[in-house]
Amino acid sequence: MHFNDEVDWPQVFGEHISRSSLADPRNPRRSAYVKTMLLLEGGLKEIDDQLSGRNSRSRDELAGARLTRKIVVRRAGELPGAARVGEGAFRDRWPGSGGMANFFMCLIKYTCTAPRWSNFLDYGPRRALAELPEVREGTLELTDLIAKIATHDLRMRSRLAKYWLFQLSLTIDAKWQSVATKAYREMIDAYSTRWVPVYEEGLRLLGVRFRPGVTARKLSLMVSAQTSGFAQQVAGAGDDTRENRDLFVASVQALIYAALDPGDGHPITEALRRRLQG
Repeated sequence: MHFNDEVDWPQVFGEHISRSSLADPRNPRRSAYVKTMLLLEGGLKEIDDQLSGRNSRSRDELAGARLTRKIVVRRAGELPGAARVGEGAFRDRWPGSGGMANFFMCLIKYTCTAPRWSNFLDYGPRRALAELPEVREGTLELTDLIAKIATHDLRMRSRLAKYWLFQLSLTIDAKWQSVATKAYREMIDAYSTRWVPVYEEGLRLLGVRFRPGVTARKLSLMVSAQTSGFAQQVAGAGDDTRENRDLFVASVQALIYAALDPGDGHPITEALRRRLQG
């Protein structure tokens, strides 16, 4: 399996793993690092199956167990190309009575830093940059582009929020909640940063400007915060209806349009149409 060796996992996991070398991709005993990542992937796969309803155990059974050492070890051993991973490997990394607690901490941080989210973080900005020229040429409405990206963004952010809330639900310890919240916010902030050059390029291509007081960074943070609010609602209440998705898309479109100043007194949608056709 592919793991993101560019992440400084020993630093990310810090005091929550017994020895930093067990999470170091540069460890001469590469298998030690791989086993650590397989155990985390095993936990993540189990969470994914429980959240999606693919798990073979009953809901009542899951409510009692949720995520245990035995379950994690079993799932890690099922992964493609997995070396033999037993409970001894788990206890070596997360020993003692607090071992499961420390594993949850590493799992939370891994979830927010794992390679699987890189494509999600890059999708919206990459697609916007690729399709903004079509908006400039008049073959694609800006409203449609925003709708496509916002819908995908909400779906992925809701999924991420479910992971985050699931892991928080395993504990009520304030320290765990603080670390999980910090990791989650860092990830969302990184996503916001990716959008800054996209908004700047959009201004250039579409020939508009921001209203006074609005910057690319500020708009990116506002859209991200709006998305987080909706995602938390969907994840926490299971309120993933077409009506709510349409409401979310409309709110993002309104937020972006309200930030733009075409400078000719027309509503932004009409101003853009006139400008691009002119």
